[in-house]
Amino acid sequence: MPTLKRLEELAGVGRDFIGLQFRLTPDELMHSIDQLWVLGYCFGVLDAVRQKAQLGDAVEGLSLVAVGFFLLMSGETKGADMMRQALNRQEDPGFAHGSLRGEGDMFAWLADTTQSPRGLSEHFSRSPSAH
Repeated sequence: MPTLKRLEELAGVGRDFIGLQFRLTPDELMHSIDQLWVLGYCFGVLDAVRQKAQLGDAVEGLSLVAVGFFLLMSGETKGADMMRQALNRQEDPGFAHGSLRGEGDMFAWLADTTQSPRGLSEHFSRSPSAH
């Protein structure tokens, strides 16, 4: 099992990847993590980091994703709530689509860091009914 410090380092990569995209979106969208697609996207990014670090799905993998949500939400309470929602909504089509896009964006960026992630900005540029 990786140390908490190592989990924080790995999760920090995902948090920074997501945070950059949030910083490039309009201010009113900063609270959009409550949308299932966006929550799924964040989960997918963190899960891609887990896979790249070759952590298992169970305790190690879920710990990394949980630490990522804690870092992303700047607190354990909101992070734990996001993690709980993510685990409970795995079968939701909106969540699943966002998760696949987040995972794909992260893997593409890990393969070529000159590529800018665009999943969140493309999601937000669609019509409001798409959210």
